[in-house]
This record gives sequence, C-alpha cells and structure tokens, in this order.
Amino acid sequence: MCSLTPARRATGRRWPALVGAAAFLLGASAPQAQESAPGYLAPGQALHIEAWLPPAPADDSMAKAADVETYFHTRTLIGTARAEEAHADDVAPRPAEKVAPRFSYLLGLNLNRQNAPRFLQMMERVRSDAEALVAPVKKPVGSGGRHRPFVEYPDLPKCPLNFPDLPASGSYPSGHATLGWLWGSILAEIAPEFADQLLARAIAFGDSRIVCGFHYPSDVAAGRLAAAALLDRLHADADFQKDLAAAKKELTGLLAAAHARRAP
Repeated sequence: MCSLTPARRATGRRWPALVGAAAFLLGASAPQAQESAPGYLAPGQALHIEAWLPPAPADDSMAKAADVETYFHTRTLIGTARAEEAHADDVAPRPAEKVAPRFSYLLGLNLNRQNAPRFLQMMERVRSDAEALVAPVKKPVGSGGRHRPFVEYPDLPKCPLNFPDLPASGSYPSGHATLGWLWGSILAEIAPEFADQLLARAIAFGDSRIVCGFHYPSDVAAGRLAAAALLDRLHADADFQKDLAAAKKELTGLLAAAHARRAP
C-alpha cells in the first residue's frame, strides 16, 4: 500500500461518565468485559488535546481531498493478505490481552496475566489515559463527530465490521492508531533490540484502519500525534516510570528465558 508515515501522580479519580464515554469512543463499542483501570494522570495533570490538536480536515479542503483519494486507492487491498492482517488488527482495546498478540509475536513471547501482570496492568492504565485524552475531540457522529470513510462511501469494499456500532462513532482521531503507537513505542523502550520491528508494527497497526476503510489518513496521523504527546507527559510521571521499570524487568526476564530455551 502507499506509505503512510506518522506525523512523528498521583492517580486521581476520574469522572466516571467521562471515562465511560471515552472508552466507548476509543473502543468503538468493543465489549466491556472488565471495568476500566484508572489512568496515571488525574484530570488536573492531564493534557488538553482540544488546545493543540487541529480539527479534522474540512470537507472542502485539500487535506480532505487527499484523504478521499487514499481511501479510494486502498480499496483494491480488500481481499488481499494485507486486508486480512488489517482485519486481525481490529481488536478490542481492552483487556490488554486482546492487543498484546498483535505485537508480542515480534518478541517471540505470548504475554498473559500469569507471565506479564505488571506490563499488562501498565498498558491498561496507559489506555485509560489515552481514552481520557481523546474524549474532548473524538465525538460521536450524532454530536458532530467526523463520519468514517465507509459511512461516506458505503458501496465501496471494506473489512467486515467486528463492532456494529462503529458507524455511529467519530472517525477523528483514530483511537486504534493512538493505541498502536503507544504499544509499539512502549515495547520498543522496554526491548530496544526489537525497536525497529515494533515501531514498524505500530505504524502498520494504525495503517490497518485505512486499509479496512474505517479511518482516513488524517485520523490516523492525529491518533499518532496524540499518542506521542501522551507518552511525553507520562514519562514525567513517577508512578508510570516505576511501573515501566517493573514491566521492563518482567519482559527482560521472559526474553532471557526464551533465548535460553532456544540455545543449543
């Protein structure tokens, strides 16, 4: 497909209504099998995305025209192996075990609550921060949110819908692109020897939304920008740094054990 390069402490109680709504928006009606973990950033410490993220491209803009051109161009991918990968990337954002296999295979690991509890719990909390971050701008279509490309062009091929409420959820920014960039970047920090593969996978995970017809390129770019900003903010948080160190120790041990098993 065409290259789609990314635009590159306390824990406080969150307002339940805000987090619940944000979870729906980021997950696009994904099954809510468990309660959302609290994020690292209390409301007073969090970023305010509405102050710095540009709005979605206007319908009469060149940026929107470029979005549509890419959407039409990528419809030829439906039915190919790339579209199968994109459909597999259409996972629920929670629990973290749903997302982990889309990245952990690069490490040669199968991450679960038994062997990587600290890492998966950290990613649950990071996801909650991401949900709260994008909530002010990722609005449902009924509240002025951007229509998804497959809604605007319903007769063109797309991936099967895993989540039936997806058409009603706003397209901008892409929650999956945010999620993928967070996973790839954090794992690349934990296991730098796999950084190139993990960051490439993070890009592909976001691009899968374009392949499927679920997002425009500008949605994905905005999602990655949100993730990069959130990561910068989280690295200034003492609790996140503590958990990141624990997660790195956890995964480093798993990688060493896996390497020992493969040694002759």
